[in-house]
Amino acid sequence: MLLDGLVGVVETLKVRIDEYGSDLRQSEALTRYALIDPLLRELGWDTANPGQVRPEHTGLSSGRADYALYGDTGKDTPVAVLEAKPLNAPLSREVIDQALRYCNVSGVKYMILSDGDNWELYDVFPKEASTIDQRKLASFSIFRDAPHQCALKSLYFWKPNLVSEQPVAAPTPPANGGQQKSSDEPFVPPVGERWVCLSEFQHEPGVSAPSAVKFATGDEIIPCQYWWQMLSEVAEWLIKTGKLTAGNCPVVVVGGTRHIVHTASVNHDGKQFTNPHQLSNSLYTDKHGTGRAMVRRVKSLLHHCKVDAGQVWLKLG
Repeated sequence: MLLDGLVGVVETLKVRIDEYGSDLRQSEALTRYALIDPLLRELGWDTANPGQVRPEHTGLSSGRADYALYGDTGKDTPVAVLEAKPLNAPLSREVIDQALRYCNVSGVKYMILSDGDNWELYDVFPKEASTIDQRKLASFSIFRDAPHQCALKSLYFWKPNLVSEQPVAAPTPPANGGQQKSSDEPFVPPVGERWVCLSEFQHEPGVSAPSAVKFATGDEIIPCQYWWQMLSEVAEWLIKTGKLTAGNCPVVVVGGTRHIVHTASVNHDGKQFTNPHQLSNSLYTDKHGTGRAMVRRVKSLLHHCKVDAGQVWLKLG
């Protein structure tokens, strides 16, 4: 398993949560299919192999497990069980206690809880008595955390790591030793100003366009007045950093056919952009669209260029 591949899957799932959240929140089955299964597979768990993964497993005396993870160990007892919930369903103490009782009765060493976004791993039989919080080995949020952080934390769930029954955390990247500021360092908004990273921004009716945009790779704060300017500035930043070129066009809205950026001011159906805007490298965007549409286009553009939306900050108000 390559870490780059894991980061890519996390980025895909982040976009999927944003685009289809309302559907996923209504269906545990869809959450499992669209969010949980893809990450399990990338972590080495072959969800199509009953020797490794058994969904809706009733083979143990303590009831049904949403997933029983065996991992080709050949043992009668799974290495871990995973309790799944629909997206954004609370992983409450009641849910934890229910899964914990199942593991205790069946002798399962590790317990995983997930709603497709939030993932938690617990040690069921710690060497010393401890609270439930002390039993937690790892947790992360696909939607809130940066993709590279999710990828590192999710290695706790990697099949060889869990099967070893001595899972260890991924090494923490070393500090930069006082050298030039890393793009991974978080942006700290100035006191009294209201900033939000794009990965956490949800457009609501009546919300005004951001008054400024800032990117993780520089200190410049770019004034902004209209929603289309946000799209334009993000595209220019991606051009400047080498992420957006004519070679990776057209860029299409996730789940749609509209061109976000293209070498010509034309959509997939042949219709011209309503209000074309030419970028610095002669690519085109369309200035026409609602605020909600522009936010969706920007997130789709970042996803296409494999850039975390958490690297874009918007000044509100």
